[in-house]
Amino acid sequence: MTSKILLKGAFIALCLLALLVLPAAAAPVQTQANTTAVSQGLKDDLWANHEQYRLQEFDLNVQRATSVIAILNNYGIDTTACQSTLSSISNERSALETALSSKDRSGLATINADLKTLWQHFRSETKAAIRGHYGNGISPQTSTTDGGQT
Repeated sequence: MTSKILLKGAFIALCLLALLVLPAAAAPVQTQANTTAVSQGLKDDLWANHEQYRLQEFDLNVQRATSVIAILNNYGIDTTACQSTLSSISNERSALETALSSKDRSGLATINADLKTLWQHFRSETKAAIRGHYGNGISPQTSTTDGGQT
């Protein structure tokens, strides 16, 4: 009985020792220069990916907003304010592209804050235009194509 307990204790001790030694032994040995080069390459690839998809996201959002304006125009809703704000948003694209390509994080933060404010303004103008249109006595079921008659 004692030999079994002794064997179990020795086995557990070896397992614990292996848990302490193996992770340190398994870690690859790298030089500082090699680590820096790999990390910089990884950073560059991730930044290029971010730049590409951030600009695509911007363009997609502008396309969606343009579609919303077109739909509102189809229903006779005044979108002058919305179009003006969308124009301001579209004008920010070149600044966004410049900040992304030059990896200017502070400039990018400023542009993103400006865009956030402009998009909020666009949404509120869109809602106000719809409320203004239907607040003038035109019901949502009434179509402008049939002369306002149902």
